[in-house]
Amino acid sequence: MPLSEEDIELIGRSGFDSSYFVVNRDGWLQLKTHDGRCVFNDGKKCLIYENRPEGCRIYPVVYDEDDDSATLDEDCPHRDEFEISKVDREMGISLLTRLKEERRQRKSRS
Repeated sequence: MPLSEEDIELIGRSGFDSSYFVVNRDGWLQLKTHDGRCVFNDGKKCLIYENRPEGCRIYPVVYDEDDDSATLDEDCPHRDEFEISKVDREMGISLLTRLKEERRQRKSRS
């Protein structure tokens, strides 16, 4: 799951150090996983649900780079239970735009 700088600050205010939950992959900040599961998922629930990242809040809406559009995640087992609205698409594109800009800034500083 991608993370914005705002997501990291929000989770950090919950008492977690960013080294516990953030991984940097070529300038993209993402939630760490352990055994294929988000570090905040205990197998039953999200431990930071109230402070979860924006990408988690709009999931299963994800950005499809091939089509340059927001779509429903094909790996989501409940995908058929959702419909994408115009607002969902706009939120997905807005998030991606911010993430790209933050990445660009991080890469230009290094």
